[in-house]
Amino acid sequence: MKYLLIKDKRQQQQALIDNIAEFLWNNGNEIYVRTCLDKTREYQDIINQCECIVFLNCSNDLMKSFFNDVKNVLAECTQENNILNNKFVLFFLINGVYCNAVPFPHKIFHFKELSQHELTRFFLWCEGLKLFVRYR
Repeated sequence: MKYLLIKDKRQQQQALIDNIAEFLWNNGNEIYVRTCLDKTREYQDIINQCECIVFLNCSNDLMKSFFNDVKNVLAECTQENNILNNKFVLFFLINGVYCNAVPFPHKIFHFKELSQHELTRFFLWCEGLKLFVRYR
């Protein structure tokens, strides 16, 4: 699968996004990483090719405000709204991992905090369930 990882440009959590990318890469997936949503042609091509979009937000904002921020950023671009509604989307937030499954947002894993240790717990859980593994 192809994943687009988008981190919050206001945060300096490079190690966390690197760990997420490494986990997905080591399980046979293709990874693209961007700092924010933008409207360049390159970005549009990548988002059209990716099956899953992953957002990383490490701020203390409530989850609700994060989803509102994403909605506001995408409000002027109907194509991106449709892409987010039609693709599998993961949100790594300070209290867990959420996805756009019904009901939206759906929490699939709980964090005490967004840290290296909690990401390792999430990855071990994913490995046990064979999640995010590309079968060849």
